[in-house]
Amino acid sequence: RQDTNNFVVQYGLAERLEVNLDFPLIDIERSRGAALGSAFGLGDLDLAAKYNLVDENPGGIVPALALVGAVELPTGNKTTQLGSGYTDVVFNTIAQKTLSEGTVVHLNIGYQFSGNTQTGAIGIATPGRILTGGVSVGYDVTRTLLLGIDVNGAQIRTAGSFDRQLQVTLGGSYAFGRGMTFDFALLAGHYDSPRLGVLLGMSYSP
Repeated sequence: RQDTNNFVVQYGLAERLEVNLDFPLIDIERSRGAALGSAFGLGDLDLAAKYNLVDENPGGIVPALALVGAVELPTGNKTTQLGSGYTDVVFNTIAQKTLSEGTVVHLNIGYQFSGNTQTGAIGIATPGRILTGGVSVGYDVTRTLLLGIDVNGAQIRTAGSFDRQLQVTLGGSYAFGRGMTFDFALLAGHYDSPRLGVLLGMSYSP
């Protein structure tokens, strides 16, 4: 069983440019007799920048488009699987389109040039070039409650393996104060994704 607490700080450097830093605090509980014992500590540090390239045309078909570049540094302990041991270099594109009042669709397509997708003991452990993609739909039920569904996947093919991830997440966020939300979700995964999981979190935008 793995529990991951992810801490994220995002800051707008300019009108269209946002940078972020995030780091996970990971707890891995293993059964008796496992080759590795249980582990607790910091995982790999992630640095990213997002640039809003195109604004959405509300009356047309042109979606909003953003570009993301990220580097994950191998700061976690590889011997206990708190860290992957690899430097991940990722490029991602994000398209956003409003379908109707309160309904927004996001489409992500990315490419990981090096590293793997492993966080703790979960994810594709094989290093290489990885294709990623996902789609999500969010709906504003009320002014304070947002619900949505998200489907994400990743795939790598090397000479010796053909690894993949597929995950479905259903959840939302509830705004309960000025700039504050409570976030929640249930997830189910296949292949190298977690089988079942619960996501709980909070965000604050000053």
